[in-house]
Amino acid sequence: MAALAALLAFAAVVAVGAAGAARPAPRLVLASPKYVAGQVVVRFRPGAGRQKRFEALSSESAKTIRPLGLAGLQLVHVTGPVPEAVAALAADPAVEYAEPNWTYHALALPDDPRLPDLWGLARISAPAAWDVTTGSSAVTVAVVDTGVASDHPDLAPNMVPGWDFVQNDGDPRDFNGHGTHVAGTIGARGDNGLGVAGVSWRVSLMPVRVLDGSGTGSNANVAAGFAYACAHGADVVNASLGGTSYSHAMRDAIASPACAKTLFVVAAGNDGVSDDRYPHYPCNYGAAPDDLPNVICVGATDTSDTLASFSNYGKSVDLAAPGVGVTSTWPAYDALASDGFDDLGGWTATAAAGLPFGLSPLHVSGSFSASDSPSGPYRPGSDTWLVRSSSMASLAGRVGCRLSYDLRLDTQTNHDYLYVIGSTDGTHFAGSPWTGTTGGIFIRLSTDVSALDGSPTFVPALRLVSDGDAIVADGGSVDDLSLACLRPAGEAYATISGTSMATPHVAGVAALIEAAHPAYTVAQVKAAILGGVVPLRSLAGKVASGGRLDACRAVGCTTAFRPPCVERQCRLSPVRHVRPANAEKVRFRLGRGR
Repeated sequence: MAALAALLAFAAVVAVGAAGAARPAPRLVLASPKYVAGQVVVRFRPGAGRQKRFEALSSESAKTIRPLGLAGLQLVHVTGPVPEAVAALAADPAVEYAEPNWTYHALALPDDPRLPDLWGLARISAPAAWDVTTGSSAVTVAVVDTGVASDHPDLAPNMVPGWDFVQNDGDPRDFNGHGTHVAGTIGARGDNGLGVAGVSWRVSLMPVRVLDGSGTGSNANVAAGFAYACAHGADVVNASLGGTSYSHAMRDAIASPACAKTLFVVAAGNDGVSDDRYPHYPCNYGAAPDDLPNVICVGATDTSDTLASFSNYGKSVDLAAPGVGVTSTWPAYDALASDGFDDLGGWTATAAAGLPFGLSPLHVSGSFSASDSPSGPYRPGSDTWLVRSSSMASLAGRVGCRLSYDLRLDTQTNHDYLYVIGSTDGTHFAGSPWTGTTGGIFIRLSTDVSALDGSPTFVPALRLVSDGDAIVADGGSVDDLSLACLRPAGEAYATISGTSMATPHVAGVAALIEAAHPAYTVAQVKAAILGGVVPLRSLAGKVASGGRLDACRAVGCTTAFRPPCVERQCRLSPVRHVRPANAEKVRFRLGRGR
């Protein structure tokens, strides 16, 4: 699927069935269209005047929706099929290129959060780098993502204004969690007695929201977000997103003169494949044939300093950084209501076709879960519902609401779908479906229902839809359904995995370099990062540098009368600006959190 990924793992895993039984690897997909219906991204040639542009759009009954921050680049609405409109517009002499408004989304990777400490900071020798600098508010890092919980106590001191390209306003709050987690790894405030510390204790974090609460966005929003970040002085852009569709608009934004002084630190992808063979963007904009010099692509390592099983790799990937079991900031939520499905009282099961929902003995807690086919495989051509008979809670005055649940899923990928959704009236629903398999286990997942924020009523529902072919499977079981909405100025943390979590380690080190060496160019910052990696046999042939990020070497803590920065010395180096009496307290906070 053509999807750029905000590469995260937020799901706690609970196994069911016989201990040690072999299970397929989870391959769960949040279903979404490949491109936005009725929209095309167009860039006109520099010499195309207003009349030529008007004629080009009129020939396809197209109308401009909005400019996208680069000269001649527009998002337009088309009335006919998108592929035909793209071909016709691209053939017009006034048009430099036209492309679908590709969709991009966050990839969910299951993870059991058993590593609550910030092992990654010690592994990249961050404490030794802090002897040189703990960062500077003069350095700006744009988090181009799902937004940021800017009022999180561990982030608020480092936040600066940004923009929301999803709702087109100046309130880029995070309805997903991914962007907040990324921001915390880059620059959660250090030495403040709260939760975690980022790689750069002091930095200006600019939230740029381009992905919605489900983690889905478009190349139009991402390109506009990149252009905005550069225009507003971002020294570094962290783009923990990626996908397989080449976007000229996104490439042009990175390559624009306005972004020449901005370093783009991007994620390699979570598909476990070679980016050389299966290009992943924006990662591959830094490789041939584009070879953009201001891009660094990051893979993920685990606690054993080996490439994470999910991480993409190849010569297109510059280096690796810790990306497994990473603890960071997370939006805080108020729980409003829950249902454990120990019975189906208060729910109504209907089946336009197929088997009705019922109770399954497979469960996480209690005795049962709700299942679309509790006695065996679902049927071809199914359309079956389980709808709560009355409102679960009021969302009046609430924002950023989500349904969370434990899901065990086994469906034919991209053919059969399980929905966990919400409504204000039991008729019109919000939320995206899941397709694929969780590998025989329950995974903690969530659905964005923020489209219903403020409603006095909220009605949840489950739905299974299958196509008419003969390929069927066990279907879905849902347990421990809960409804929660954002809590203002709340403090929360989460431990997740992905190349999204590796990328902000590198962006944070780039911010430290900028603070320590303010005269450095983008090329010098990039050279310091790549030239300072720790070569590892496990990464030889997997990433271009053959090494893992090292903050100490990158900022230059080994030079000018400093001892060699071997791992033991870097790990035990005292933290700058912290009195000796506080040193033990700081080590404890960095090791295990608050």
